[in-house]
Amino acid sequence: MNINKNEAPYILIIKEIGWKKDLIKDEKARLFSSKEFSPLSGSELEYNPEKWNKILKIKNAHNCYSYALGKIVPSLKSKAQPGYASGFKHISRNNFECHEFYKRLKKDVPATYLENFDNACVPGFYKIFLALDPMNDYHWWQQNSNKFWSHKPGSTSVVDVDASGKKIKNPLLSDRKFKTRNYYKPCFFACINSDLSRSLDKIYNDRINK
Repeated sequence: MNINKNEAPYILIIKEIGWKKDLIKDEKARLFSSKEFSPLSGSELEYNPEKWNKILKIKNAHNCYSYALGKIVPSLKSKAQPGYASGFKHISRNNFECHEFYKRLKKDVPATYLENFDNACVPGFYKIFLALDPMNDYHWWQQNSNKFWSHKPGSTSVVDVDASGKKIKNPLLSDRKFKTRNYYKPCFFACINSDLSRSLDKIYNDRINK
C-alpha cells in the first residue's frame, strides 16, 4: 500500500497480492514478532469498554466482529457476521478458513489490507487480529490507542485480558484457550478503517457512535 502525500487527506493505492504470497500463507512473516507492542498509526480507537457494556441492548446485539470494526449500531438486532453486509450467505463451519474470512472482511471493508505485527498501519487505519477455533468458532481482537489489545466475546463484556486474565500485548502470543472455545489457529493481522466501508453503511444506516 502506498500513500500519495500530495493529496488530501491521502489516496490509498492498494495492490492485491495472491494468496500464495500474502501474509496468511507466509507463515514466517505472519508469526514473526520482534517487538513487545505493535507500533501505532495514531488512529487506534480508545479502550472504552463502558461504551459497549453499559447498555444491555448494545451489549447483547454486538459481538467480536462489530467490536473489531468499531461499529455500534443502536438498531442492530442480530450479531454482525463477516460478509453478511456484502451479500455473502451464512458461512459453513466446514468453511472456517482464514482466507474465507479475509475475503469476507475485504468485501465488508474494501480498504482493508494485511499487515504483520511489527509494522504500523497507515494513518487512518488500526490493526485487528483473527484466530479460529476450527469447525467451531472464530474471534477478532482490536488494538487500542494504549497499545494493548481488547475484544468482545459474543454478547459478553468488552475486556482487555486473555483467557489467563493477563492484559493483551500481542493476541498471537496471548492465551486464547477459553472455557468453551480454543482459538488455537491464528489467521492474520489486518489494518482497517471501518469508516471507509461502503457495504456496512448500506445495511446499517445509523451513524457510528464515537
